[in-house]
Amino acid sequence: MATWVPHDDPRLRYRGAVSLQRESGWTAPWRVPYEEAALHLPEGGVGRAAMPAGVRIAFRTNSTSLACRYHADPPPRLNGPQEVARIDVVHDADRAHPTITTVELDADGDAHTMHVTGLPGRMTTIELWLPTYSQFRLRALGLDSEAQVQADTTERPRWVHYGSSVSQGRGAASPARAWPALVARCAGWDLTSLAMGAACYLQPMAARLMRELPADLLTACIGINIQALGTHNADSLIAAIVGFVRTVREGHPTTTFTVLSTVVAPDREQTPGPSGLTIAETRMHVRRAVELLREHGDTELHYLDGLEVFGPDQAELLLEPVGIDRLHPSPVGHAVFADRFLNGLRARGCVPLTV
Repeated sequence: MATWVPHDDPRLRYRGAVSLQRESGWTAPWRVPYEEAALHLPEGGVGRAAMPAGVRIAFRTNSTSLACRYHADPPPRLNGPQEVARIDVVHDADRAHPTITTVELDADGDAHTMHVTGLPGRMTTIELWLPTYSQFRLRALGLDSEAQVQADTTERPRWVHYGSSVSQGRGAASPARAWPALVARCAGWDLTSLAMGAACYLQPMAARLMRELPADLLTACIGINIQALGTHNADSLIAAIVGFVRTVREGHPTTTFTVLSTVVAPDREQTPGPSGLTIAETRMHVRRAVELLREHGDTELHYLDGLEVFGPDQAELLLEPVGIDRLHPSPVGHAVFADRFLNGLRARGCVPLTV
């Protein structure tokens, strides 16, 4: 008979969650303060903030099996290949080379139970990486009847990242294989992802949230939603970036902060968006904003060109087929993106010391 650990047991750590919505019988992790989610996304899209991209439930156990009672909502309809709700159970998450077991979820909003066997059976850290593109509510975890459960107290450098659907994990094979997850695991960082698909356009509330969160490393990927939605034009974009960064700096005056411009978008590089900006022009303005801030004393702010991370030579690794607006890395592309992004940070000295 299994031992059931309730959703609100203090031994379960919801790493990467900004807030926890707790109702009778379940916990839902959010990536904004859920009580004021409408202030972060007043035009709609609040559901993206409730999609736990980068959030993982961490604990230690010697169980050989795991059951999970949950609710998962269907992913939204998207252009190109559709997302599928999955959980990654990461075995030996406290080791350099953990094992990942991926389970596809029943994403219809009803209560379901998933099962995983073959856990190590010795005291080790387990992480459940939650769905990237589905809202999720945990009811309970089931372990072997005699299994021990402990809190995972490991502390790592805290990495806060802001971005669009490219950073949320669109196109990844599974949650722990999205490029931010790969970077965090390789570097040994504690990720908090503020990436929201179709909602990355320098909102003041996002800057305020980054300002308040603990962070040893800050990064932001800026440009694709701004160009696509026309939220800024050539006159306002640099000013918006300056204001965004300066707001974050109120809470993190000297923390290393790297701004990544948009990676390759083959169908938009020279095509004006609603405000008249092309992707190539957007990249130029992002770079100029970083240069301007550095000229005014922010020497811990750095620029990383998106084409250095994922450029024309990687276009064949995009998710969408030719004929559909190509924007997101494929499963193979996420691994390439992660490697080149981390190399770009290291080349600039933007790597926090290990805790």
